Amino acid sequence: MKEKSLKFSEGKMAYYIAGKGKPIIILHGWGTSFSDFKNITNALKDNYQVIGLDFLGFGNSSEPNRPLTVADYSRHLRVLIKKLKIQNPTFIAHSFGGRVVINYCRDNSFSKLILVSSAGIRHRSLKRTYAIYKYKILKRIYKLFSKKKYEELIKASGSRDYKNASNVMKKTLSNVINYCVKKDLKQIKGRTYLLWGINDEETKYSDALIMKSILKNVTLIPFYHSTHFCYIEEDKFIREVRKILKEN
Repeated sequence: MKEKSLKFSEGKMAYYIAGKGKPIIILHGWGTSFSDFKNITNALKDNYQVIGLDFLGFGNSSEPNRPLTVADYSRHLRVLIKKLKIQNPTFIAHSFGGRVVINYCRDNSFSKLILVSSAGIRHRSLKRTYAIYKYKILKRIYKLFSKKKYEELIKASGSRDYKNASNVMKKTLSNVINYCVKKDLKQIKGRTYLLWGINDEETKYSDALIMKSILKNVTLIPFYHSTHFCYIEEDKFIREVRKILKEN
């Protein structure tokens, strides 16, 4: 597998190419990298050209020099596809990668879109909204009057991904999770597949049902023994992908 890089104003992005044939682009989730898809790449590279990348802030790519948005990551993907002169690729996108590729496919052509436990459906309950506003108010007050309490609040707040991230990636994560893909999904007309673990607690199976209700040309394939990583947890995954790739 060849590793190359592409420079943007925000940083350097690593990308990878293996095999020959019709192009398949693999996009990883938040906190992971393309290396997670080594087994999938090995299973496909004899019949397809597999292209992967590490989003800025992950894997062998540099950390961005400013907080990024979903649109920024989508732009990076578009530049890479243009550079490689790829026409109508098939995408396999997991979690955060799904959010990015949905934004991309809204305005660009593709052959097939395989979303694996994709992120992008934003949920805002009354309880969640109250917690967010309370956090923002306390953050402003503590920042003015108590540096110690401010630092303790920041340290204690947020998800595991948020707590483990650098400052620039914390802001990037905030930008990303506030982006809802429902409007983008309405504009996608190409063939789309939703591969989803029934027991997924990160992007729940109910999100798959929401996406299915919005997309126009879609097939939902459940994985009954998986959580958020059905591409790792079930051998069935590669069999289903091969079936999809052979469909006209």
